[in-house]
Amino acid sequence: MFTSASNARASSLLRYPRRFKLVAIVAVLLFAAALVVATLAAWRQENLTQSLREDTAWVVYKLDRDAVQLLNHLLAVTREPLSDKAREELNLRFELLYSRMTLLNDGEVRNLMQQIDTARELLGQIQQQLDLLDSMFTPRTEGGSDEELDRLPVASLEEELQALTRLTERLVIAINGYLAESATEERAQLSLLYKLLMSLIIGMSLAAFLVIAFLVREMRESAAIRRIQEQLGRQLEVTAKQAQAANQAKSDFLAMVSHEIRTPLNGVIGMSELLRESASPAQVEDYAHTIHDSANQLLAMINEILDFSKIEAGHLTLETSPTELKPLIDSVVVLFAPRAKMKGLALKVNVDSLVPAWVQVDAGRLRQILLNLIANAIKFTDHGEVSVRVSSTVEQLLFEVSDTGCGLSEQQQQRLFEPFQQADESVARRFGGTGLGLAICKRLSEAMQGRLGVKSQLGQGSTFWCELPLIAADPITTSLPPAPKRDFTGTKLLLVEDNAVNRKVAMGLLARLGCDIVWAESGHDALAMAQSQQVHLIFMDIQLPDMDGLSVTQRLREQGGWLASVPIVAMTAGGAEDDRQRCLAAGMNDYITKPLSLSALSNVLALQLFATPDAPLRALAASPTLAGEPSLLNSDTLSMLKMTLGEASMIQLIMLYHQQVSDYSAQLASCLAATPLTSEQEQQIVRLAHQLRGESLSMGADQLAGLAKQLELLAKTQRTTSRQLDEAFSALRLAAAHTHSALERWCRDHLSS
Repeated sequence: MFTSASNARASSLLRYPRRFKLVAIVAVLLFAAALVVATLAAWRQENLTQSLREDTAWVVYKLDRDAVQLLNHLLAVTREPLSDKAREELNLRFELLYSRMTLLNDGEVRNLMQQIDTARELLGQIQQQLDLLDSMFTPRTEGGSDEELDRLPVASLEEELQALTRLTERLVIAINGYLAESATEERAQLSLLYKLLMSLIIGMSLAAFLVIAFLVREMRESAAIRRIQEQLGRQLEVTAKQAQAANQAKSDFLAMVSHEIRTPLNGVIGMSELLRESASPAQVEDYAHTIHDSANQLLAMINEILDFSKIEAGHLTLETSPTELKPLIDSVVVLFAPRAKMKGLALKVNVDSLVPAWVQVDAGRLRQILLNLIANAIKFTDHGEVSVRVSSTVEQLLFEVSDTGCGLSEQQQQRLFEPFQQADESVARRFGGTGLGLAICKRLSEAMQGRLGVKSQLGQGSTFWCELPLIAADPITTSLPPAPKRDFTGTKLLLVEDNAVNRKVAMGLLARLGCDIVWAESGHDALAMAQSQQVHLIFMDIQLPDMDGLSVTQRLREQGGWLASVPIVAMTAGGAEDDRQRCLAAGMNDYITKPLSLSALSNVLALQLFATPDAPLRALAASPTLAGEPSLLNSDTLSMLKMTLGEASMIQLIMLYHQQVSDYSAQLASCLAATPLTSEQEQQIVRLAHQLRGESLSMGADQLAGLAKQLELLAKTQRTTSRQLDEAFSALRLAAAHTHSALERWCRDHLSS
């Protein structure tokens, strides 16, 4: 809890690195600077606009004033005869007036005037009026007479100048109106700008305040984190010591497990070595019994390790169902009765009368707990008794396993339920074991919402107790499953298995049950074999070299016909519940785990092939044969070999031939995997196919020999493609599987041993 809290605070701090804080501060400063620059630019632009408007208003005003002054001067000078000086002054004043108009038609003043509709219209009229006046103010030509002054259209000039003054007066009024409207609009915009500016200033102030508050908070959190890191450092030292202790415990566990595994392996390997030598039937039976016990002991260790791994990974699943309690306990206790009798121990069972006969519980997990507790009690008790008591309260069901053994100290009890732990090293050396049994039991009880504990005193025995929730259940009646059929003569099976050892074991066990087996070592071989002949059942390995067994099953089901309903049983070294669900979802009918046994195979075959014990085996369609295709076996050749060599040598010869065919197939597959083939690889294919052909002819395997000859000829041909070679090799492997099955049947039919 402390570590997670400190990590959460540390991660909160790491979300805001220094560069982020620096960027935030710089962003605020740049934003403020941009705002200032934008304000200054807007203020400067406003000043320029205001100056332009004032200049325009002044020019328009001067235009009006010049027009009025020109009119007044004209009225003043025309009371008397015009002199040259007066005429020049009139022209000068008119030129000045015209120049005012030129200013209004140039540059930014013109643009501004064009924006005002009334001013634009008046400006055009004023221009026309000035042009008219310009034609009337014609200068006197040289040599002209004084009478030309009398012809100046004074009345017309006066009338036109009055019209001009009216136009300029209207222009002044229009410009002043526009300036007034602009001023009002600018005051409104300025008010809005002030409000926006105040909002931005307030926002920047808040941002600056938040940045300052953030920095202050970060400083405080940094100080707190430093203190937490110091505490975490001290805690890590303790955790490191605990990790070292756990690592040492696991190292001890591995050393102990390696020792424990070597013990049954020594029994298996040693007894198998003895079996290879000549021995009496009694010795053979004893050796086989020792091998079987050693293998079961090794399997039990592996199962314990796998169970613990499954629990630690969170893949434990419970299957609660109504369970009759007394028969379950009796079935567990009866397994240990011979062992207790051998040690001279009394094994007692006491089920309280108040305990319900039927309860809702996971029977398999409860059985596993009781098996472990009773086995430990008998293992660590040399004299006295072991008792199993079952009692109940309103809400709890209590199981107690007591013994009169060596007992446990307080220190031993504290670490007894930890994984990889035993009471002490002397216990491990004396009794063996993985040290996982009690740890698994404790986790199983907790998964079932219960508890597991121990009460013990050194030298006075121990009492292990398991407390589970009591949920009474109604009795159920179920019919017993039929006894498994042990003779499956006439049953034809397809075994899909790539591992040679596993294939040999499975074929041997199935042959013992009377089955005829054809085999395939890859997914593509299985698909091809399923198209060539029909079988009663398919055993499918999950892990295959070219495709997994699930994909093979799906492709078989998609073909329809008899493949849509033929039982397909998964055969794998796994055992996790999700593996089983995946197999069933892919279209398989059942699931069996390795290592295989006669009883397990017999149960699966009986369950999948027979609805009732007396049901007949369904007939299979005859396998199609091509015209002119040689038979699998030459009976005359096999009979001659039997008469010449004898049965024992014949069996050894067939076993050797099976091994040779397997080796040739593997070498050919390795050569054909290369693309393109080199000349050395082509020669190797020719050599292997030739040897396989010769040995097959010697064993009477005529069809396999013919296919080997075809592969040999194809490899010698220069224009042969890789696809042709692959097709020929696939046919050869298919024939090899059929030949293997046919030889096994011939041995059962013609050899006595």
